[in-house]
Amino acid sequence: MPRWKKKSGKHNVVVLAWTWAIISTSYSAYTISTYTSSIPDENSHILHLPVVLPPSYTVCNGMNNQLLGHLGHISKAIASGEEIRIPDVFIINGVQNGTEDVLPTRDNSLPLSKIIDINALLQKIASHGVKAQLVPFHDVVAVHKNESEPQQSCDWARTLRFANHQTAQELLHGLKPSPSFSKLVQAALSKLLDRVKSSHPRSTLSDGICMHHRDGLDWHAHCQRWEGIKDGVWRKNCLNDRQLPLHELVKNRIPAKAIKSWIYYIGDQEPSIDMVNDFKEMEIDLIHRKKDKLLLDHNIAKAVDLDNISLETHRDLFTAVDYFACAEIETFIGNSVSTFSANQIAKRGGMKSSWYNSRSIPLAGMFTVFNVPFVYTYTEESQPLSKHLLKASILSIRGSFGTGTDINILYHGSKDEQFIKWLKIQNVIIHKHDPMWLGGIEKMRRNGSEDRSHLFEHKGNYIGTWQRIDIPLFINAEYCMFMDSDTIVHTTFGMHNFGLDVTPSIAVSAEVVETDNIPLNLGVALMNVPMLRETYDDFLSFILAHTDNPVFKDNNISDQGAYLEFYGSSTQFLPKIFNVKPYWNQTRHFDERKVVHFHGIKPHDILKAWMGSSKESFPPAVWPLLNKVVDNKSNEGNVCNTMYDFSLFIVGDTKELDEYCGKTFGSPTRDSDEESVGICIRFFTALAGAQGGKVSLCREQILNPMLTGGALLAKATKVVMK
Repeated sequence: MPRWKKKSGKHNVVVLAWTWAIISTSYSAYTISTYTSSIPDENSHILHLPVVLPPSYTVCNGMNNQLLGHLGHISKAIASGEEIRIPDVFIINGVQNGTEDVLPTRDNSLPLSKIIDINALLQKIASHGVKAQLVPFHDVVAVHKNESEPQQSCDWARTLRFANHQTAQELLHGLKPSPSFSKLVQAALSKLLDRVKSSHPRSTLSDGICMHHRDGLDWHAHCQRWEGIKDGVWRKNCLNDRQLPLHELVKNRIPAKAIKSWIYYIGDQEPSIDMVNDFKEMEIDLIHRKKDKLLLDHNIAKAVDLDNISLETHRDLFTAVDYFACAEIETFIGNSVSTFSANQIAKRGGMKSSWYNSRSIPLAGMFTVFNVPFVYTYTEESQPLSKHLLKASILSIRGSFGTGTDINILYHGSKDEQFIKWLKIQNVIIHKHDPMWLGGIEKMRRNGSEDRSHLFEHKGNYIGTWQRIDIPLFINAEYCMFMDSDTIVHTTFGMHNFGLDVTPSIAVSAEVVETDNIPLNLGVALMNVPMLRETYDDFLSFILAHTDNPVFKDNNISDQGAYLEFYGSSTQFLPKIFNVKPYWNQTRHFDERKVVHFHGIKPHDILKAWMGSSKESFPPAVWPLLNKVVDNKSNEGNVCNTMYDFSLFIVGDTKELDEYCGKTFGSPTRDSDEESVGICIRFFTALAGAQGGKVSLCREQILNPMLTGGALLAKATKVVMK
């Protein structure tokens, strides 16, 4: 409670002293201290008022745990609009011996400002309208001086889990090395390029890989403890995938169309001669900071005002150098269980990253920023409407994910310059695709039956479905999401949505029968790119052995049948919310949808059926699906929701919508039905602008009023799909 005291002197001075315990439900306080503020009055009396300092927090363990702690606490402060005090401390040796946290002390720490560009960080925080200040180094380490006193909590993982992850990732991008550390990093990279250019004169930082390899005794001990936790959680990817040699795992993570010539190697120890030679046989130079004298220890020590340093006592100081150097290199391969590797992947947003241990990223469960790149295939021989569907699909990704997530397309052809220009404007990565297997696949198509699948009807569409087998030749990623052109992304998703036991090959969802939990439909497929690369030659030989009879196991056809038979038991089931069909019924799937797939029937097919087109005007293969859409009144709301998703991205370009509707209600042999084209344009435009219940009643409240007063309404109200 306050304590008043009157002092004698020329002027009476009133002093208020208030002992204040800084307590916060969101942040750990550093001290319980007396803080005062002096305000001189007009009579020269000084009133000392209590000052409540903003909350602060504790960091612990190695560099990357410390960084994640900063990200979690600062992003929470930004979300709440609270001022934050950042501890000016960096633990230089945070190696944990067991499960206890390593907290900062005077002996194991340096000021954070010697490692991180604090001004840049404070400016980044200020850009969010939040003030931040540093807790001085000596105040931070004083808290942990007496080990007999209760230690502050360092629950960085829980804090990060409930933080704003988008803000945290932005802060991660904004973490830059201090001026002195930046000079170290640039010197190391300069010598790296000098070393590389002796054998590859035109090399840049885009021609190499940063690789983080965990294989030390402490890592093996950690993996044993981590994988041995008896809680039913899948934890089987702490070491090399399938115990294969490192160089083989790396080989499967380099696309044939994007060959690399060098690797900046970061490991628990220097690479052995055998390891260097293994990579040399792959025509890759393995370069190590210390072994190749890119940076000397005394240079690092000098940058932080120390006399001597060693790996045993200053491990995280060396980690900081490697971390910032690695961040400058475009492509990354690491161990996803390690927070060093996970942070490098997070900095890249999941792009141009892979991990030799494969499967999950455990950090993704508490830091949901690990996206996967998208991949499409396209041939200029496709039916004209395919291009319009593809454009809408690409725009739906940009609408949900922005430009930070890569969209790739394997593009067959070169004549459609206007479309290629459009793709470039959308920042789509175009891979020129000239498949070597075209002759065999065309023979397979001619031997197929159109009654079994609409795919056999059109050469271009059929080639397009097979283009996906060449994805591993081009894509630089651990996982990618393959998308058919007739898909629409409804909302964001990432590695955290796929669990820990992520597919070792492919994951696909149900097809026509919504209640099935059998992986069947490859229109949306999560692909383990290194595994597909490893098995590419065998898979292609398997496919071409079926050219005379394009039927695979369980009577499956074409590329879908080939994938399901070849990858067999390793194929996993992709949750249905990633492949929601408009003719399905369960509201839960529509409410939780990530991706809508217009499988079999396209948006224009649904609209034409609603407008009264006869069954005979559609391919026989889609009749059963149209029955589900047109005749099932109870499901009309769900169908409308999928049409709404499509409308949002087809109406963005007026010319695009005009062409789409014109091609829908026209043909090469006759002029377009102008009345139907107009209704098509007005329907999708109105639906895109609709809100609330009107969306789910789109046929009744939007389409039918457009049909009134003419023959179209009478035609549309007939039951035409029987």
